[in-house]
Amino acid sequence: LLAVWIFSVPSNDRDWQDEVRRLVTVEPGKGDAVMLHNIRNWSYAPDGSTTQEVWIDRVLRISDLKQAWFVVEPFWGNPAIAHTMFAFEFADGSAYVVSIEARKEVGERYRPLRATLLPTYEYMLVWATERDMYANSEFVTENSLYLYRLAIPLGQQQALLRAMTGKTAELAEHPRWYNTVFANCTNVLARVVNDLQPGTVPFDISWVLPGYSDSFLHRLGYFGPDQDFEALERAAYLSPFIRPAYAETDPARFSQLL
Repeated sequence: LLAVWIFSVPSNDRDWQDEVRRLVTVEPGKGDAVMLHNIRNWSYAPDGSTTQEVWIDRVLRISDLKQAWFVVEPFWGNPAIAHTMFAFEFADGSAYVVSIEARKEVGERYRPLRATLLPTYEYMLVWATERDMYANSEFVTENSLYLYRLAIPLGQQQALLRAMTGKTAELAEHPRWYNTVFANCTNVLARVVNDLQPGTVPFDISWVLPGYSDSFLHRLGYFGPDQDFEALERAAYLSPFIRPAYAETDPARFSQLL
């Protein structure tokens, strides 16, 4: 198995499924601005079908970041299993979600055991509007969402945003294999954070079982001091607000309504 991993070469050039077809690319701008190309802004019907496939380009200015959030999407009816993401809210009211995704080819389905043992999928950083990403969870996968405010200094949040755009640019040039245990939606994010400051997110079982990541970060104090986790989790429950806001088609206005 080790030889298979060593000699298999990841690629960005395959016949990808539509939702991961376009690789996000990053173009440096003036000052602390970056242009992100191919941000996903799809629309969905309540039955989970896709009604509009739109990709947008946006200039993000690091100094305009207002707040960073940690997003948890539990699924499969197992409290240990979840998907995790970051969301970034800006001064103009817009907000974007960044997510590590196993990049599936046409005809492929996600097989977690195979992705643990063999180089099956590359991974990419998907950037999407909150309207797209949260509606995808609500209508397509029908999973719940929890949105936790990161209670860290704004300068550290800005550094996180810069690091995530840097990781996005890196993957556009140097694709990487996804692995259910060693390179998944949570521990890739943790490594990006630890590259900024070693030991910020120490190894924990939640690196492998992301469903425990929110309670772990709570214990580390990243959601604020002296808060009961059960109360915090209830306050973070986002799903009831998605459908009422979804009639708003402007992504920034949708984010402001949440």
